[in-house]
Amino acid sequence: MKPELFGPLDIIVGAGWLIILLGIIWWVRRINSQELHYRWFIPAFGFRVLFALLFAIAYAIILPGGGDTLAYHDGAYHLTQLFWDSPLAYFSEMIGTPSHETITYHFNNETGYPPSWIYKEPESFFVCKLISVFSIFTFNSYIALTLLCATFSFLAAWKLYLFVRSYNFCPQWVVVVAILFVPTVAFWTTGVGKDVFVVSAFYWLLADLFPIVTGRKRLTFLSLLWICFMLFILYHLRSFMIVAVALPLFIALMVRLTKRISSNEKQFLAFRILITGFVIFSLLAFLQFSNFTQMVESNPYLQEVAVIQKDFAQNKNYTGTRYDLGITEYNAWGLLKAAPLSVFTSFYRPLPWEADSAFLLISAMENMVLLILTVRFFFFSGNFSQHFKFIRSQEFLVFVILFSLILGFLVGFTSGLFNVLVRFKAPFVGLLLIFLAASEKHLKTAKHHRKSME
Repeated sequence: MKPELFGPLDIIVGAGWLIILLGIIWWVRRINSQELHYRWFIPAFGFRVLFALLFAIAYAIILPGGGDTLAYHDGAYHLTQLFWDSPLAYFSEMIGTPSHETITYHFNNETGYPPSWIYKEPESFFVCKLISVFSIFTFNSYIALTLLCATFSFLAAWKLYLFVRSYNFCPQWVVVVAILFVPTVAFWTTGVGKDVFVVSAFYWLLADLFPIVTGRKRLTFLSLLWICFMLFILYHLRSFMIVAVALPLFIALMVRLTKRISSNEKQFLAFRILITGFVIFSLLAFLQFSNFTQMVESNPYLQEVAVIQKDFAQNKNYTGTRYDLGITEYNAWGLLKAAPLSVFTSFYRPLPWEADSAFLLISAMENMVLLILTVRFFFFSGNFSQHFKFIRSQEFLVFVILFSLILGFLVGFTSGLFNVLVRFKAPFVGLLLIFLAASEKHLKTAKHHRKSME
């Protein structure tokens, strides 16, 4: 049975799950009552639940047709019905690739059929698969499903907060706000949809993988399984995110290694010569044996980016305020020309005068904060060369700015609509706030305070 959206059964089941989740959150808060930072645990959960419910109402009641959200919910519902009808067919769907043959073979009139346009898109139907796991335990309640998605998002954000707060290069309140309390991020990454899994997978991946790569934490079998699962989600939902993470992570590791051997002049010189030689050799081999334009045009990740950009630009089913970067060439030169404007667009747009709705106005206000912090970073951070040297010495900050620039380019290049832009840039908004607020002065103050406490 599929409860009516916001009907009596939907509300009753949703209220029951809210009580269960609040009880669990209260219990976790209670057993960590000695940890001062856990005072944000319940408020952060409530903040995400509030925006998740706003998201659910917006898509179920306000937006005509409900957009992708109700289609995902509908697809998950039919998968749940398939689970009760034939568990074997359900698990076959979960691990298989959707096709015309499988939908007619597995589904029937009793289970119903998922939306055809969702089923035809493997990445969209993958969202239905993930949601169906929650749907089995929520009696297909839309409200309860929303609450579980919000909880999944909250736990990922909290995990990232616990990791980032271990660094002391910016005030703790900035970390709290940036990771837990950004309104647009909470709105787009808590409801029933693709972004809740994309951003949550990225948060968990970063919080688990970065300390392992940089030597702050040991790799365990369970953490390896979890990291692989998060990579699996990103690969199926937004594969170019993996590329956006991999390169900055490698460079951050190089920064870490440089710091470790910098005290030994001979080792440090040998390391720099080795890296410089590797880069020169790679460039020479690259220029000798490959054609850059052909490589870009044949690269599957960049092909994916171009397809997404064209889809958002040309598909009239996507509504909202559009923007145009003037891209006419989907090749190496076109990408290079589009890069500066793409990054600016993803970081700072929509601007206040480009917002045509209350929600975009909130996004514009967040962008103004980023713009003010950027001006402060370049012109009011004291000795800029010294500040840049400090940033370069912090592997996490190096990762953040490189990841933000890479994903920022991809986001600004592909979106075409401001509503889509705000969704796609959710992974780096909070991290960029932390980067722009970081300072060597605060790091030294934090270290001095910690020593005095000891």
